[in-house]
Amino acid sequence: MSLRSYFKILGISPTKNEALIKKAYRKKALKYHPDRNPTAAAKDKFIEVTEAYENILEALERGIDPNSTSQNRTTYRQTSTQRTRTRQKTASEIREERIKKARMRYEQNKRREAEENDAYFRTLTNGKWWKRFKRVMYVSTLISLLMTLDMLYFPAVTEVSQIVKVNTSSRYSGANKHSTSPVKFENGQKAWLSQKFIEMSKYEYLYLEKTPLFKDIKYVKVWQFDRWVYYTPDYSLPSTFPLIPFVLLFPLLTYFIKSKTFTFTLFFHLSMYAIPLFLFVVMFSNDRWIHLLTFGLI
Repeated sequence: MSLRSYFKILGISPTKNEALIKKAYRKKALKYHPDRNPTAAAKDKFIEVTEAYENILEALERGIDPNSTSQNRTTYRQTSTQRTRTRQKTASEIREERIKKARMRYEQNKRREAEENDAYFRTLTNGKWWKRFKRVMYVSTLISLLMTLDMLYFPAVTEVSQIVKVNTSSRYSGANKHSTSPVKFENGQKAWLSQKFIEMSKYEYLYLEKTPLFKDIKYVKVWQFDRWVYYTPDYSLPSTFPLIPFVLLFPLLTYFIKSKTFTFTLFFHLSMYAIPLFLFVVMFSNDRWIHLLTFGLI
C-alpha cells in the first residue's frame, strides 16, 4: 500500500505536519475504538487506522515524501518471523491479535501524548515563561484598573479649547452613523467628531471634559441655543468603554483558567504575544504612557 493511501485512510491530504496527523488519527481511532464501537467492521477499521498511522510516522522518520505513490514494502509490524507464525494461525486468531496490538498501540500513543502535554504544560507554567507571563498579567491588569477608575471614579477635568485643524478628506461613519472626521485642538490633542458637530462649533469655544490621569476626552461640549450640546469622540477609549480595559484583563482570565487544556495554551500565547502589542498601541496613542508616568500632570 502506498503512503498516499495511508493518508487517505486517516482522511487527510499528505502532509509532514505530525500534529495534524495525530489529530486525524485520534479522531478516527476514537470513532472505531472497540470499546465505543464493538462491531466487526469497526474493529477492522480500527486496525486499519492504527496501522496507517504507524506506517505514516515510520515513513516520515525515514524521510519519505508524504506524496509518494510507491508501495510501502517495510512495515514495522511484519518481520519474516512474524509472517511465518501468521501463516500457522487461523483467520480469527490473526484478527484478534491485530485488534489487541492495535489497542495496545492506541493506548501507548495516548499515554505518550499525555506525557508530552504534561511536559509542555510544565514548560509554560514554570521558569522564565511563567515569570514573563505574570509580568504581562500584572502590567495589563494594573492599566485596566487605572483606566476603569479614570473613566468612572476619578473627577473629570475641563479644558477650554478650539478646533485648529479639520481633515475633511477622511470621513467615516461614526457610532451614530454620522459622517465623522479627525480634528486637532489647540492643545495638540486629536479626536474624531461628527461633521455636524464640527460645523456647529466652528466659531465657538469648546469645553473638553477629560479624564484626569490618561487625559482621554470623555466628551466635547459647546453652548448652543441656550443649552449644552455634548459629543463623545468616535474611535476613542470613552466611546468603546469598557472594551479596552476588558481586553487587558485577558491575561488575568488566563491565569485563573490555568489547566492542561487547549484553551489555556491558546490564551497563554495570546497573552504573551498579542496583549503586549495591544498594550503598546494603547499606551502610545494619546501619549498615555507620558500621562501615566507624570500622574496626569502633563
